[in-house]
Amino acid sequence: KKSAEEVGFHSVDVTLPEEVTEDVLMAEVAKLNEDPAVHAILVQLPLPSHINEAKVLASIKVEKDVDGFSSVNIGNLCLKGGSPPLAIPCTPA
Repeated sequence: KKSAEEVGFHSVDVTLPEEVTEDVLMAEVAKLNEDPAVHAILVQLPLPSHINEAKVLASIKVEKDVDGFSSVNIGNLCLKGGSPPLAIPCTPA
């Protein structure tokens, strides 16, 4: 967060307790999806065991999927000669 401030990036840090409900987490993702000042969303994994990780990741708008985990981004990454992915995962496979 400090580095983002130093270079003038707008950064939003949403910290939720481990006991957060899936509905509350989904609502936070929805708020970020609709916020025009937010250009990318990263969900810190792993999520608590009572949260459906796939459901949360699928709820992120593809154009804000900074990890590149959406089916569109993964599909475009795998296609030869197709559209490039909007984001490429930064972690090795």
